[in-house]
Amino acid sequence: MVTTLGGPDGGTKVRLIPLTYNPAESQTSALRLILALRPEWEHIGKIEFIRFTDGITNTLLKVVNKRPDLSAEDIDNEAILLRAYGKGTDLIIDRERETQNHELLMQYGLAPALLARFHNGMLYRFIRGAVTSPADLRKEFIWRAVARRLAEWHAVVPCLPSSHDYSMVVDENISLGVASSPSTRKDPAVQSAIDNIAPGKPAPNLWTVMQKWIYALPVGTAAEIQRQADLQKELGRLVVEFSNRPGLGENSVGQPPTFYKLPLALAFGPILMFPTCSIELMFYS
Repeated sequence: MVTTLGGPDGGTKVRLIPLTYNPAESQTSALRLILALRPEWEHIGKIEFIRFTDGITNTLLKVVNKRPDLSAEDIDNEAILLRAYGKGTDLIIDRERETQNHELLMQYGLAPALLARFHNGMLYRFIRGAVTSPADLRKEFIWRAVARRLAEWHAVVPCLPSSHDYSMVVDENISLGVASSPSTRKDPAVQSAIDNIAPGKPAPNLWTVMQKWIYALPVGTAAEIQRQADLQKELGRLVVEFSNRPGLGENSVGQPPTFYKLPLALAFGPILMFPTCSIELMFYS
């Protein structure tokens, strides 16, 4: 059974396959997902899985169907990328929001086609390219291409409003020492504190992500509690100093582009290079 979910603007539909990828049965569970999406592949060609090791938190499998009537290039053009989320990564990554971002970028031609979602991941069109390294990002033509692409995202794509709707008022000095249990992460008071860390900014944004990560820190010892409090104080200072600087594009998050130094330095793997000296960004969280 395959159901559909409405897109972020109520327009396009993304298929939801009610199955789960299991790393303990990688090929078997991945095959079930692929055949749910492409049932005709079961009887035509030979399905092969190629594992990528560039992902930091996710399992990445390139899935090809080697049909005798297709050239190697045509087979690659029909390839699918299976991305299964790493266990526990929902602590710091909003997977629902990530999917919405991917779908929105896809609508503007800025991301590969999102073919389907499943319980712990997604399937989308494979793009051929070379994965960047830290040394690559020091090359001027690459970091300039990254900056151009980010500017295009901000200038072209509207910011999605937060899906959280909490009418309650929460003290801005909400106490820390918040344990990262599933019930706490779904607590309306905590979520409201996250969404309102930078008043006036559409959530989620850079500041809400940083706040969410601070709340996800372990607080089992006095030292851990103190570390969380220190980081919270520093975040408050950064919000006051930087959150109201103008951003790029209309209806953008309002973040200076220099703030992308951190995620790009940490996530160089999701940047693909092409022979044309262009790049593609593959991180949407």
